[in-house]
Amino acid sequence: MTPQTFASELAAIRHAGSVYGLILTRGHELLFHDTPFPDERVSELAASLDDIAYYFKQEKRSPDQLVFGYDGGHLLILLFDDFRMVVFHHQADEVDFVARASRAFLKDHAMDLLTREWARTLPSTGGL
Repeated sequence: MTPQTFASELAAIRHAGSVYGLILTRGHELLFHDTPFPDERVSELAASLDDIAYYFKQEKRSPDQLVFGYDGGHLLILLFDDFRMVVFHHQADEVDFVARASRAFLKDHAMDLLTREWARTLPSTGGL
């Protein structure tokens, strides 16, 4: 997945339905964010995602999706291997649609990374 494809696919999620923010992390690394919040708030939330994933791991539970409602919107958190995605959206009834689109992106991105890693381990064929 090229950086342009990566950004355009995330932008497509960002513009789906009533989505108004998106954060993608891998472990402690912030990979992408497009939110109406200051960078320090985004960093705090990214750190909290790691804490949430750690909590469930310690409890020997592995949810793949968490949804929270708050005054003015909803927060969808997807946990997929080392990846965490947060999607902020306004309409509660579109959570399934947003989750499907976001999960499809995460699976595609993870598969792309695995494929690249696998390709690096293949022996060189020389000049056949």
